[in-house]
Amino acid sequence: MAKRDAAGHKTLADAVRDLIGTEDNRRHVHKLLGLEVEPELPPTLASLLEAIGKARSGRTP
Repeated sequence: MAKRDAAGHKTLADAVRDLIGTEDNRRHVHKLLGLEVEPELPPTLASLLEAIGKARSGRTP
């Protein structure tokens, strides 16, 4: 999957991931879009997603 478009901008998917990267932003976006906010993730899943995010950000320029 492309990380940047032809003009060098972030893809829409990457921009949304960045936007919902924090719990406060995630809840705000859910409210703005009228989406149901899911309950907090169990600690094991939350730590796994955090590890994936850190690994992913370490690979991107």
